[in-house]
Amino acid sequence: MIREILTAPQELAWLPWAVQYFFFIGIAATGALIAVALRLFRKGLYPKAEMITLAIAATTGIVGPIALSADLHQPGRIVNFYLSFTPWSWMWIGAIIVPFFVVFILLQFLLVLRENTTKEKTFKWLRFVHWFNYNETKLIPFCSILLALAACGILLYTGKEVNVLQAQAMWFTPWLPWALFFTALQTIPMLVKTWKNWANIQEQNRCLNRIQLFALVGVVVTLIGWAMSDNPAGEAFRSLPEKGSVWFTIGFGILVYIIALFAYTIYTFKADKKLGWIIHTILALFSLSLAWTIRWAILMQVQTLPKYNVFINPYHLSWGFDGALGIISTFGLWLTLLIVFWSLLNDRWFTFKGAQHE
Repeated sequence: MIREILTAPQELAWLPWAVQYFFFIGIAATGALIAVALRLFRKGLYPKAEMITLAIAATTGIVGPIALSADLHQPGRIVNFYLSFTPWSWMWIGAIIVPFFVVFILLQFLLVLRENTTKEKTFKWLRFVHWFNYNETKLIPFCSILLALAACGILLYTGKEVNVLQAQAMWFTPWLPWALFFTALQTIPMLVKTWKNWANIQEQNRCLNRIQLFALVGVVVTLIGWAMSDNPAGEAFRSLPEKGSVWFTIGFGILVYIIALFAYTIYTFKADKKLGWIIHTILALFSLSLAWTIRWAILMQVQTLPKYNVFINPYHLSWGFDGALGIISTFGLWLTLLIVFWSLLNDRWFTFKGAQHE
């Protein structure tokens, strides 16, 4: 009887909603940082890339907190964060940062949209973007700084929220936050270049190519460093092939994604070669899959590993609201928002200063 109690499999605390939240909020935060960098350090060189990056960050920034609210299950748990003062909790810190981040990313998008469009011939229901008489160009740097601080806060708290848990050796490592950061960072250049390819927007991608190469190198260095760590986290990482065939599948998928994205990045690094919208779309899906798979492995599959016993904790993805339906619905919501923002930037609702399509 005692043996059965000590070795009873444990239920997973985090469900796929957590994966969706970490996935979308990571893309939003890294997208915000790239947009701010393009504004503050490359102003005027990549105006279309900046606007598209903000659009992607805004859509994921909206979907992420919705997935988080679903993961918390009860609205009362959300309200409780603001009724109790617990600054030692990374979840409480996140609850404070997330609303500000969403507000700043939407405000930045609207300011940049106002800067790049004229009031004339703007659709009447969208003229609120040009309400009031102020110089948006002077406000954008201040909003950029606030947005960058909020984005850094998002990246810090999401990494530390998992990293501080010592019960699972795979989580208690400084490599984990960097894995989340670099895998999210590498999605933005690929998504922006795919958007520009679909919209037939002519603009150089040199800065995006550098960011993508930097992010992919960061992914590889992080995973190698994690695996070679001389601590329990490194030992746990190296033992993953012994924990079931699912880890081989995950590892093989990650390897395929990295090789394909590296090949593309090196091939197009110095010159923007035309590869067609189909190849761009496939590579964008590879980039997204790399970020999502890493998060699934860290947040879901690691929960199946033994903590206090020798048994693998079983998990089977259900088709219900807490499983596949939740994953599909959040991606469906993101696709809907992408269509809305695509329409705003490409379907002549606004009159842009200079040709949006060349």
